[in-house]
Amino acid sequence: TIRATSDVIAFSDERLKENIKPINNALNKVTKLRGVSYNRKDIEDKSTKIGVIAQEIEKILPEVVTTDDEGMKSVSYGNLAGVLIEAVKELKDEVEQLKKQIK
Repeated sequence: TIRATSDVIAFSDERLKENIKPINNALNKVTKLRGVSYNRKDIEDKSTKIGVIAQEIEKILPEVVTTDDEGMKSVSYGNLAGVLIEAVKELKDEVEQLKKQIK
């Protein structure tokens, strides 16, 4: 467990990036993701957690999964934000189109 008393930040400055492209078909990707509840079996804390399964995410968004030297997989949850943002925008566009059809 890491507790922060302030913001946890990551570099995101445009000056550090190249080959910048929009995320296409974000909604399609998000609908393939599966959120789960689970209990960890490798630690004493047996409380129910919420998250995703790295192996499942890797099939859809390999960019947000890393594998360590022992083969353990981790998900960069913060990096999912871009996909979620674009998926919401796609949904908004669909809603606007449907509103026009209804009128």
